[in-house]
Amino acid sequence: MLAYDFKTGTRVWETSLADPKLGESIPAAPIAWNGLIFVGNAGGDNKGVKGRMYALEAKTGKIVWEFYLVPKGPNDPMRGPQGASPLDVSTWGNHPGTPITGGATWTSYTLNPETGELYVPGGNPAPDFAIGPREGADLYTDSVVVLDAKTGAYKRHFKLVPKDWHDWDVSNAPAIIRTRSGKRLLTVTPKDGHLYGFDLETNALLYRMPVTRIENADVPFSTAKAVHFCPGSVGGAEWNGPAYDPRTNLILIGRRGRLVCDRAAADRCGHPWSAMASDNPYHTWGVMDPHGQWAGWVYASDADTGAWKWRAKSNYPIQSGMTATVGGVLFFGDMGGNCYALDTATGRRLWSENLGGGIGGGVITYSAGGAQKVAVAVGFANILWPTKVVTGKIVILGLPGS
Repeated sequence: MLAYDFKTGTRVWETSLADPKLGESIPAAPIAWNGLIFVGNAGGDNKGVKGRMYALEAKTGKIVWEFYLVPKGPNDPMRGPQGASPLDVSTWGNHPGTPITGGATWTSYTLNPETGELYVPGGNPAPDFAIGPREGADLYTDSVVVLDAKTGAYKRHFKLVPKDWHDWDVSNAPAIIRTRSGKRLLTVTPKDGHLYGFDLETNALLYRMPVTRIENADVPFSTAKAVHFCPGSVGGAEWNGPAYDPRTNLILIGRRGRLVCDRAAADRCGHPWSAMASDNPYHTWGVMDPHGQWAGWVYASDADTGAWKWRAKSNYPIQSGMTATVGGVLFFGDMGGNCYALDTATGRRLWSENLGGGIGGGVITYSAGGAQKVAVAVGFANILWPTKVVTGKIVILGLPGS
């Protein structure tokens, strides 16, 4: 983690939180609150890597607390004071010689300033496609883990995927909303293709609604025959979480992805550990359907019931964030480089334009010089996605003359 002086660009501090030699990284956007910076490590698909969450002192970069999102072993490093945790190895049931792996965080986090609670989306366990070596509940992978933001102490968790052999991590930040009926709701859209709504007054699951194609979700994998399952390991929903429009009481979700997969085992520490039966690096996370069969959807679901009210289709997977405005317009983009504006209430397309490169990040709207603008990050490229390789750029959009 690096901190720079906003006015001069001078580096103020740097703090090491992860080991790149093990395949660890920090791709998530950190968040800040009450003099603290919150961020975690990624890399939980590499053998032996464990997910961890950190709070840093904003002024100095000093680690205030560290929380292991999967059981910490006696030889695992401690980079700072440990947040209180009930986790132990019994929740995994790993075979001898099989290291606990997974639970890392890829994207940003959610903080409730009223309660001082930090909501951490936890990644998948590994090996991704094989459950034999890890026969327990694999806590706290595929969960939203709630921590005391000041101390890092465990408070509770919401386990979304009870047993994961599809790489269906919770890879985007949940949203805390107040619905039209007055419910205080935790909404989550993991990679398993469902929208979850939890009542935060009782922690009860109110609904689990499919919002994309679900196929062969319960079919076990074997080395004898490939299993075609949906969503694939690149979605459901990936790095951008659900948006909420209070005017319409709609939760808005971008969806994508199909995949063909079979499996075998690999065992080098610090390397991808998917248990996929292929030596082709393009197939580490499964053999994907041809790009011509891919598509993307925006689902708009009622926040109180989870029932979908409308959906809109794109010819390309939708990876970007959903940005709903008070004027009733929804902005988002797809992997083909198309940027859209829809009527939030109905899903009717109001405008679209190809911006020349894949759109996989956030879309923001802001006011500058008395005019409303929309900024879009363009140029996302990855071997897992049908994108054109271009130079990344920020495209600023606005009405003519504004």
